Amino acid sequence: MFGFMHEYRDIGGYMRAIDSLLPTFTIGGTLPSYLTKLYFLSTVIVSPSVRGALGAVRQIEEASKTAVERRKQELAAEKDNRHDIIRKMLEINADRGEKINFTSQDIYVESHSSIFAGADTTAVAINSILYHLMRNPAAYEKLTAEVDAAVTNGTISMPVAYAEAIKLPYLRACINEGMRLHPSVGLTMPRVVPAEGATISGFHFAPEYRVGMNGAVVQYDTDIFGPDADVFDPERWSKGGATRMERTMLVFGAGARTCIGKNISLSEIYKLVPQLVRNFRFRLADPAKEWRTRNYWFNKQTNIFVYVEERKLGSA
Repeated sequence: MFGFMHEYRDIGGYMRAIDSLLPTFTIGGTLPSYLTKLYFLSTVIVSPSVRGALGAVRQIEEASKTAVERRKQELAAEKDNRHDIIRKMLEINADRGEKINFTSQDIYVESHSSIFAGADTTAVAINSILYHLMRNPAAYEKLTAEVDAAVTNGTISMPVAYAEAIKLPYLRACINEGMRLHPSVGLTMPRVVPAEGATISGFHFAPEYRVGMNGAVVQYDTDIFGPDADVFDPERWSKGGATRMERTMLVFGAGARTCIGKNISLSEIYKLVPQLVRNFRFRLADPAKEWRTRNYWFNKQTNIFVYVEERKLGSA
């Protein structure tokens, strides 16, 4: 849509703008509501980088609006029969938009939001999976062997299909373990206590309090994941108790508010990781140096320097 992949660059500085705004949005979103507007206003006034980033975000808004209008024209001209998200929203708007108050402006907003949503969280998860594999050569070799064998015997095809990838047990274990050790969202997922209050784990919370759980805490629970919960060990997912561990994972939230992009993200992860392992060899430039992380809602990693070598297919 924007040409990022075609030109290998951050066109319009959109990604840089999003990174610049994340601290502002995160801090503003976690402050008490009576301070939020004051914080946002003061930040815009005193920070040139935030003002510049807001300009880039407005360009993204215009770009998403243009995409919606272009899709309208394609559908009107019956150019294709593709059933994508924009088409679905346009159909809802046409069929019952007035009844449910779903306007053209809502379509623009949803399209704009979809550009932001999912990219960072999925990238953080893939970074974690590959990083921990590089730091654990035995696991890396075992996963490579599983993928190579699956290609050889026809269990998976190239490019990898999601339905095939999820059948590889060690791949599933590595993906689960990478996401467990470094959940993409680094803050709590708050819920408001109802009018009658709530008692959780023996503690009573008054109405209107905000309570939440943090995956970076829950997913290190030694009662669930074992005494070595701080260690990357894909084997734990085959030792029993996998169902209980999966139920404890908060990578995509839980319950009625589970991330609506969960299936898309998992599909991308399961398709990309085995493809990368099959075609390339990754190793850390300096194994003695650990990554750095910066937690502004998305728990992003930096300072991961890697050597990448193309594999001869079928080689170790």
